[in-house]
Amino acid sequence: MFWVLLITIPISLVIGVISGMREGSKTDRSLSVFSIITTSVPQYVSGILLTIILSSWLGLLKGVAKAGNITLENFTLPVLTIVLYDIGYIARMTRASMVEVMSTLYIRTARLKGMPFMSVVLKHALRNALIAPFTVIMLQFPWLLTGVVIVEKLFNYKGFGFLLVAAADQNDIDVTLACGVVAVILVLITQLISDIGYAFLNPRIRFS
Repeated sequence: MFWVLLITIPISLVIGVISGMREGSKTDRSLSVFSIITTSVPQYVSGILLTIILSSWLGLLKGVAKAGNITLENFTLPVLTIVLYDIGYIARMTRASMVEVMSTLYIRTARLKGMPFMSVVLKHALRNALIAPFTVIMLQFPWLLTGVVIVEKLFNYKGFGFLLVAAADQNDIDVTLACGVVAVILVLITQLISDIGYAFLNPRIRFS
């Protein structure tokens, strides 16, 4: 989770912001196509393709991860598989939010006053454009805990999602319920952080 978020968040935000700044340009279309493709390809397809290319053909990485033995060879493939799938979704949300903000009246007024384009983006547009992506990023925490079962199975990493599915298959009600409680607590915590973060990104919410 840590490495996926560390890689996904900055890359997806940069892609979304650049794409939203240049709506309709070749850069925007190229980045949008990239985002759609990465999100559309299932994890088991991208995971297998990455394993064939980087492990079988090039021999750079190992195609199997092992819990408790965290190395660059073991965990690069599963992390890269999840990043490729996740990066497009956050980037598209960031782009949509950036496009909406860039079309507002106060942004147009700032540009008509002669302010440099990058200054308008960094000082005025970016903060408001990050509100929607911030919610999506917070939702990634529970998804990365329970929603990457396919990747865990593909690379033989017995993580939380693997445990949840195994408990359900074995009719182990206690473990299944315990996993559900942990997932619900994580959702509540991340949503609380998301609501608090709103107040910092948009001061108007503090007075509403």
